[in-house]
Amino acid sequence: MKSHFKILIFFLSIFLVSSINVMAASAPPEINAEGSVLMDASTGEILFSKNPDKVLEPASTTKVMTAILTLENCDLNEEVVVTEDFTKVDGTTIGLLKGDIVTVKDLLLGLLLESGNDAANALACHISSSIDKFAVLMNKKAIEIGAINTHFKNPSGLPDPEHLTTAHDLALIMNEAIKNDKFLELSKVMTYEIPIKNDSSRTIWINNKNHMINKNSMYYYPYTLAGKNGYTTKSNHTYAIAAENNGHILVASYLNALDKNKNFEDMKTVFNYGFNNFYFSTIYKKGQEIDSIKLNNDIVVPLIASKDVNCVVPNENKDKLNTYIKFEDKNLNRSSFNKGDVILKGTVYLNDEELCKLDLYAGISRNYSIKEEFDSFINKNQKNLIIGASALGVTLLVILTLIIENKKKKKRQKRLLEITTSIPKIQDDQLKRRRRRR
Repeated sequence: MKSHFKILIFFLSIFLVSSINVMAASAPPEINAEGSVLMDASTGEILFSKNPDKVLEPASTTKVMTAILTLENCDLNEEVVVTEDFTKVDGTTIGLLKGDIVTVKDLLLGLLLESGNDAANALACHISSSIDKFAVLMNKKAIEIGAINTHFKNPSGLPDPEHLTTAHDLALIMNEAIKNDKFLELSKVMTYEIPIKNDSSRTIWINNKNHMINKNSMYYYPYTLAGKNGYTTKSNHTYAIAAENNGHILVASYLNALDKNKNFEDMKTVFNYGFNNFYFSTIYKKGQEIDSIKLNNDIVVPLIASKDVNCVVPNENKDKLNTYIKFEDKNLNRSSFNKGDVILKGTVYLNDEELCKLDLYAGISRNYSIKEEFDSFINKNQKNLIIGASALGVTLLVILTLIIENKKKKKRQKRLLEITTSIPKIQDDQLKRRRRRR
């Protein structure tokens, strides 16, 4: 009896645990941040949000934008001379001294791993000569990315009444950063020794503060690609992070959270919610031939997708996907183009709703000429031309026959007329001859 009871308890336990896991997987996560977004990296689709457009302070997640601009504007091996202004900064520093010569790569690692504000200032001034000018560059880039509710005042994230972002904007900025392989590579470095090029007696050791990427941390999350956390007394804890599972990349942002330790657990919960509850599908692959068009009815031009087209839907809708593409109405019959040129634009639809625009490349080159069009016309109308030519020939033959017959008829009529008019004369001559004989 006891053994049966234990078996019953065992199966009930399994059932309850399974039920809890299913509920946890399907229910939107509860988090301690004031603003948060979980976004699909490839489509920009928001899978979860909490106050996504509320303006909040980003703190050191600002450094993600600083890294983006550095990678766009600098070579990693460029050398930077540290001035006294770089070292006079509040908050976390990596310990740069006036006169130190370091590389851009060293400063980027100090920026991303240790969150050094001195490294942020050094990079900003190296690129734009001043903090203010660099902030202009930051704001311009934010608008390009689509982070229209963001405004930066400095490269580090130190508090400023005008230094603000939103959870949605921060996710967009992080999504832009992870498109750069160097950003991902540098973000995964665990420890690094910065050499001071003009002082061999000194080095600076830095460590990665992103606990979710550190295998030795209790907060380690195996799918983490890159991340940047931040904190000030005004912003509280902030976080921007990306994770990848089975080729599916998600980006999360986290603003104004009170509990630092709970941040990492919250991020895991948010990512698991995204990976477990949404279906990711690639509709078209970049370089895939998705259709073709005929020019002048005989030249077939393959249409090639210019980018990946993906969609993400709740799991319960994954068997209800209806996708198709509509092409713009454009006559290319008299167009010349090279292989790889954009020749058409299409609109991709998912379940009758517009998903995205798609440029279409030519799969072959084509040099249009009048001769080509003439040859095409001949090939296209060869049968009709033969029939037409035959009909024309018959018509001409009939007309020619009629003309000849008409001429013959006129000749006969003329001869008949001549004969008819000559008979009275002959008769008159004969009568005169008879009279003379008498």
